[in-house]
Amino acid sequence: MGDGVCHLASLMSWVAKDANLEVNTPTNHDFMSIPGIDRQYGTSIYFMPGSKDANAKQNLYIKNTLTNPILFKFIVDDSKLEAKVFELN
Repeated sequence: MGDGVCHLASLMSWVAKDANLEVNTPTNHDFMSIPGIDRQYGTSIYFMPGSKDANAKQNLYIKNTLTNPILFKFIVDDSKLEAKVFELN
């Protein structure tokens, strides 16, 4: 826990929603704030061996609802991280 997986998932959820992709986050990360992420995008990610049902509820599901394949692009510039979704042709 606390290794940044929820932070990355929350960022991906936010970017995917802004790109009008279908996003399902069964468990919100509202029990603790994530720096730089609005609570509405907080996504809880957790894996417990042998707990298939619990694991399925703490995940991020993104469905491409666009016509073409998509690309998530992460750009790092010094201490700034930018994430974008591109529709490929």
